[in-house]
Amino acid sequence: MKTNFAKQVLPVAVFALAIAGAFTTNAMNQRSKTIAPVQGFIKLNPQATSCEQRDMCSNINNGIVCTVGLVPNGAQLFGKNSSGQCSVPIYRP
Repeated sequence: MKTNFAKQVLPVAVFALAIAGAFTTNAMNQRSKTIAPVQGFIKLNPQATSCEQRDMCSNINNGIVCTVGLVPNGAQLFGKNSSGQCSVPIYRP
């Protein structure tokens, strides 16, 4: 009787565990895509060729630009583009 029970229940339990693992992995991947931390830089000259590293920000546009100290009246921070200039707008995390 025990072997009959194990033969019927064990495959169902393994299948349920596999499904739960798949959903958990997918949820973790989706969350990592939504959180995109980027380093924020403050411009030291108008050409944006000289920058100073400051706070961590996000490249997800939520309508609120990232500023020094994440305070509303702080200087705006920028991300670097492919040529190393700090001219890419970034947003508050």
